[in-house]
Amino acid sequence: MTIAIKQLTRTVAIVFVQVGDPVGSGMVDSLARPGGNVTGFMNFDFSFAGKWLDLLKEIAPHLTRVAVFRDDNNPSGIAQFGVIQAMATSVGLQVTPVSVRNSDEIASAVEAFAHSPNGGAIVTGSASNTVHRDLIFKYSSS
Repeated sequence: MTIAIKQLTRTVAIVFVQVGDPVGSGMVDSLARPGGNVTGFMNFDFSFAGKWLDLLKEIAPHLTRVAVFRDDNNPSGIAQFGVIQAMATSVGLQVTPVSVRNSDEIASAVEAFAHSPNGGAIVTGSASNTVHRDLIFKYSSS
């Protein structure tokens, strides 16, 4: 909706709320300097995604691999995964993306990932992860 309104006017001030990735979606040029007539608030800071890796290592220090459940069509999921991938080497983890577009992809990716030891999982915030949460929990806990 914000992008549609932005396309209609360059003079009316627009403030958005709870947007996953305003830069990735094209609403603003940057977070530091949004530019134009649009500014607002994100759902959360993507740097938190790097903290999830720290928490995994704290809970299970033996981990060497992490599966990241994400929606690769969602700008927020792409940004979260980018932070996780960038931080992974600093905490000694190999990252495997798991697309959550459909149940077959989830099942085959988790089964392949589960064949090796010392793995963990991060489930990023997205509607697709919510839709498939029972399946994700089923395969992740087996």
